[in-house]
Amino acid sequence: MKKFLAASLVAVGILASASPSQAEMVFSDNFNTTTTQALNQTVFTNWTVTSGSVDVIGDGGSYALLPAGNGNYVDLDGSTGVPGQLTTKMTFAPGTYIVQFDLAGSQGGNGNLDSTSKTTQISFSIGGVTQSITLGPLEGLETYDYSFTTTAPGQLSFTDLAGGNNNIGNLLDNVVVTAVPEARTWVMMVLGFLAIGFAAYRNKSAVNLRVA
Repeated sequence: MKKFLAASLVAVGILASASPSQAEMVFSDNFNTTTTQALNQTVFTNWTVTSGSVDVIGDGGSYALLPAGNGNYVDLDGSTGVPGQLTTKMTFAPGTYIVQFDLAGSQGGNGNLDSTSKTTQISFSIGGVTQSITLGPLEGLETYDYSFTTTAPGQLSFTDLAGGNNNIGNLLDNVVVTAVPEARTWVMMVLGFLAIGFAAYRNKSAVNLRVA
């Protein structure tokens, strides 16, 4: 029995240490195959333009504002003079999520540098937590990640706020959403493993008694 308890404690430790790696990717989009380059693009596989306008630009296009090799990316302030909002078509269930994405500052367009910093607001869940990132002009693509806990079904949105040149916004790419299992889920899993192990131990003991 002592061996079983020791093994159980080891199993619990392994599960506890492994839990972050068990997070499940539930959404991913790098805009390379799910849309095409166009100013004021409205056709996205995974997104809806819910206000203003956005441009899809990138490698090989007239507005490749980032170094080659980044594929397509989204200028969150399209060419209508109204800053855009991009919202997932997918609705996420209540829970904890890690949202990872690449974001660059406004890079200029048509040869005109936007000298004003832009703010992109990242909102997760309806009426839920928001994060804001303000980037200066010409700031390069960087990876950001945030953890959000939602208490109601919600969507993920990226919104450029007004300011500066309203045809040149921050650049979005490589959005990934990962679901993080709740602590109680892991507790139930551990208890399940313990129950299975204890049942196996009892069966083995019963067999040994019958043999004896």
